[in-house]
Amino acid sequence: MRISKLEKELLKQAFSVPAPKKKRAFLRTLPKQEVGLGTLILSQTAYIRKWIWAVSFLLFALAALAAQMAEQDVVWILSAVMPFAALLLILEFAKSSAYGMSELEMSSRFSLRTILLARMVMLGAVQMLGLLLTVPMAGMTLISNGVYLLVPYLLTALLGLVAVRRIRGKEGLFVCGSISAFVCVLAPMLKYVVPMLYGQENRILWVFAVFLLLVGLVKEYRTTINHWEEFVWN
Repeated sequence: MRISKLEKELLKQAFSVPAPKKKRAFLRTLPKQEVGLGTLILSQTAYIRKWIWAVSFLLFALAALAAQMAEQDVVWILSAVMPFAALLLILEFAKSSAYGMSELEMSSRFSLRTILLARMVMLGAVQMLGLLLTVPMAGMTLISNGVYLLVPYLLTALLGLVAVRRIRGKEGLFVCGSISAFVCVLAPMLKYVVPMLYGQENRILWVFAVFLLLVGLVKEYRTTINHWEEFVWN
């Protein structure tokens, strides 16, 4: 049941607390504990589930091994792995909502959006590091093939955020798994259905797609967090 803005304002007024007395004097007696952005991101590493880390490393290790053994179409092996790496990111992002922990994390020292952003940045950075190490091992150059790998990764992450926002609970996670499987099949299939799409002259289209997906991912992240906070408040 949704409530109107007027009803929200009336609730705030009804449950408003009186202004604290000698608040500043009390706060000055407390030791300062400033937490920088880097410290916050590193602190959230321990809250990312261990199997998420393990599967992330295993994915890139197997992709590098398969790419070294393959004689051709190496880039499509890696592009098929990227959606599942993005799936791990979404599974960790949606953990709070799927297990009903959003309200608890909203009452912590840092806001829910700050905590989730820190975890996504940390896990995403490690996955990108894994990609940077895997691509040379596969005998490819990141500059010429990176966009082919980023598009399925970002597309899966974007569609996954939409899914967990629209479908709450564990059902949304199953939908995310289906999305990653679909993108995993779609990415290599396009090479054979529309081969001219991967020509040198169309490289700018892939760069533009990466840019659009990044913008869409940022917007969808903000929309999803606002939706969750609105849901918990209601």
